[in-house]
Amino acid sequence: MTDNPASPPATEPRVRDLADIPAVEVITRAAVMLMSAAAEKLGLSDPDPAVAVHRDLDEARRLITALAGLVTASAEYLGP
Repeated sequence: MTDNPASPPATEPRVRDLADIPAVEVITRAAVMLMSAAAEKLGLSDPDPAVAVHRDLDEARRLITALAGLVTASAEYLGP
């Protein structure tokens, strides 16, 4: 087996320069992060959300409001 220094090892994560990432991808990833964080704060990762350890409705509301602002402000760039 020969070592090819040009190809990174399989365990090394692929890193992309932010300048190379399209704006719509950055917006979409931010929206997914906000949505996932809000779901966690609502307790949706637990079998019984009503007794979830990480449930924090005020924090969830803030995340959902931020998500709504992001989506509203960038709607024209995200498409139909």
